[in-house]
Amino acid sequence: MNRLLYVARKAKGLTEAQIAKVLQIEESEYKELEHSISDVTAKQALQLAKLYEIDAEQFIYTEGGKERLLKYAMDEISRYKQNGMLENLPPSYYFNIVSLGNTALTLQAELNHSTYCQYELEQDNQALRLLYAELKEKYEGKA
Repeated sequence: MNRLLYVARKAKGLTEAQIAKVLQIEESEYKELEHSISDVTAKQALQLAKLYEIDAEQFIYTEGGKERLLKYAMDEISRYKQNGMLENLPPSYYFNIVSLGNTALTLQAELNHSTYCQYELEQDNQALRLLYAELKEKYEGKA
């Protein structure tokens, strides 16, 4: 369970539906985030940080992520097999499906990292602009 999401939501007195609306996702998707079935994206972390006034990095849940993803993938494949969705597929297709899934997960992780890096750069730029403005004001006052 992503305790931070749960505790922050309860502390604000908000419902799962209200947070889902803020994140522009379905309530069921938010429940998956809160129960650590899926991970918070960088964009969602930034939205949550603004809402709760907590550092965005705190919301990015990575503990046990690989194990959860592996279990999820295995459960999905088992479900597909039970439903007959994978019948008559050559074994090479299984490999291709897994490769596509791994590529998608890797790209999602890279996107999250890039989004968070962009946020950090924007914060740095904001601090530099503020520092520049203060220094400019200080030196113009002396002139």
